[in-house]
Amino acid sequence: MHRTEACVPCIVKQTFGDGLVHQSEEVMTSQKGDQVNVLVYTAPVRNAEGQIKNVIEMSTNITQIRQLQSQLTSLGLVIGSISHGIKGLLTSLDGGVYLVNTGLAKNDRARFEQGWKMVERNITRIRRMVLDLLYYAKDRAPDLERIPALAIAEEVCEVMRGKAAEMGIDFRWEIDRNPGDFEADSKAIRSLLINLVENAIDACRVDKKKNAHQVRIGLKGYPDYIEFDVEDNGIGMDQEIRERAFSLFFSSKRGSGTGLGLFISNKIAQAHGGEIKIESELNRGTRMIVKLPRKVPASGTAATKA
Repeated sequence: MHRTEACVPCIVKQTFGDGLVHQSEEVMTSQKGDQVNVLVYTAPVRNAEGQIKNVIEMSTNITQIRQLQSQLTSLGLVIGSISHGIKGLLTSLDGGVYLVNTGLAKNDRARFEQGWKMVERNITRIRRMVLDLLYYAKDRAPDLERIPALAIAEEVCEVMRGKAAEMGIDFRWEIDRNPGDFEADSKAIRSLLINLVENAIDACRVDKKKNAHQVRIGLKGYPDYIEFDVEDNGIGMDQEIRERAFSLFFSSKRGSGTGLGLFISNKIAQAHGGEIKIESELNRGTRMIVKLPRKVPASGTAATKA
């Protein structure tokens, strides 16, 4: 577990104390670096006098079970997050239909055209949201195209600086003005970066030990790859949390996170033949480094969930 202090809770210690069987779910890191979900059981081993001399610990690999659960769970989270937006679009669509109908009834062409434009615009938006929902719900290979790295970074900065300002967080960017383009699914990469920035903002929001917080987005272009990075001075992570950060449903934000954002971001990076590295220290902050190849290798286009 790479810990310098006792686990909380420590079910081995609990079994030594009360002599009962305990269980907990943990995320372990194998010797190959793979993360494994395990269900851990502890049971007492007693001597002839009934005293507890040892505790046996048994682990069951439940990684495949958790992977099977992920698709339906992520679908439910996405449905919940976009339901309000769909309701607003349907209301606006009703307004457009009303203008079309009254324009036809009154032979008012201007009114009809205004309503029809509203109908077309909202149908396009609803179509986009439904396609996004299917994108999240289904394992799929990235829809690759050549995209400018600078445009993606500027779009994410434009979207997220307002949210940072609402939280009183200083939002900065250090962007290479000529990083070039790279092969990627623009929608997936945008989702990846927004997830990382939102996570950084939340890490600052829950940090009560500092008077001022900041989030920084960086972008650099290299001959063979593009590198984005998102840095904050929020709560940070210890080594155990760093190793579990990309696990499904694991959140270090004290109950305020879904545990899905970093999991999805990591899957997107891997599907593009890239990776996300974490540099973090507890109570000091975190830096997420996203390294993406300029051309996705054939092995990097495996199905992903985004």
